[in-house]
Amino acid sequence: MERLSTHQFLVLSAAVLLGTTYLSVGSLIGEAGRDGWMIIFPAFIWAVPFGLMILSLMAKYPGKDLIKISERVVGKGLSKGIGIIYIILVTYYGSLLAGLEVDIFNRTVLPLMPRFVFLLGGGFLTFYLFYSGIEVLGRFAEVVFPIVTVGLILMIIFIIPRFEEGELFPILANGIQPVLSSSGKIVHFSAEYILFLAGLLPFLPNKASDIKNLKQKLYIAVSIVIILNTLIVLIQILTFGPFETTRMSFGLLALGKMIEISRTLSGVESIFNLFWLGGSTIKVASYFFAVMWAMKSVFGFKSRKWSFLLGFISYIIIQYVARGLEISTELGFVGRYFLVPFTVLWVLMIWGVDKWKNRSQNG
Repeated sequence: MERLSTHQFLVLSAAVLLGTTYLSVGSLIGEAGRDGWMIIFPAFIWAVPFGLMILSLMAKYPGKDLIKISERVVGKGLSKGIGIIYIILVTYYGSLLAGLEVDIFNRTVLPLMPRFVFLLGGGFLTFYLFYSGIEVLGRFAEVVFPIVTVGLILMIIFIIPRFEEGELFPILANGIQPVLSSSGKIVHFSAEYILFLAGLLPFLPNKASDIKNLKQKLYIAVSIVIILNTLIVLIQILTFGPFETTRMSFGLLALGKMIEISRTLSGVESIFNLFWLGGSTIKVASYFFAVMWAMKSVFGFKSRKWSFLLGFISYIIIQYVARGLEISTELGFVGRYFLVPFTVLWVLMIWGVDKWKNRSQNG
């Protein structure tokens, strides 16, 4: 049985939660305006309590994912229904996300390259990671995530000379309500991670000391992502102003085009895009793993040959469902109105019923 170390759990959690959220999060600040940098904390912090609920269930049901735990808590029939919904949602959402990454890279780095070439390359890398196992994905994240983080920090540093004074003030001029309202538009980023964590449980160390350590790593991973995304939104507001930040679909790419090093080197956004492609690959691969784990738990599909069927379905979704800016709109719609409610209801139901059963037995 493959096992991730607690450090790999930290890095992989941060990589999956961060994904490529930093590319589009600036455009979602909405009515929060100049206070848009504040929406990150309430949107991402709820990954902590829901993550802790899932890890607490792992302590009682070691070696089982959340679908199998659901079977023990609420019965086989209901758990299968939950598992089927999980498979459909994660397959569709993960495919849209892969399509978005292909579209971004195609438009910004190699616009003349045929789309299917990117799909072929990304699919090959995803299949390679899947067939290599979750430990390899963990090691891949240990290499790629620090590079992505350093790339973001360098971009923040290089863009400082472009800051405009006075863009952040006055703070909370319209109160806290616009901040909370806008944070609701990106809360699905946390749900994405929780659904991956639901399938990751069997591959985590499950001793009491390890679980305590995993909970600490969860805090650290979420904190890293909150800090990075807050800084990314902050520099966009300081550079473009709140209105322009909202108007641009991928403001971070525009920031990359503005960077000049020693007045001689420009166009470094293409280099950053290569780093970010690695981060997006981790997230897409994590969904591929999650769906295959769910298919095994729900239908008993143990053969990896089923991965080719999943790959074909994902290809159809990427090619024919949505393209361009339609993908971002579809991702937001599915995330807010399907992913978040499903995640909240599922985790709260299983955690709550398990607690109620324990009290009934002890009472």
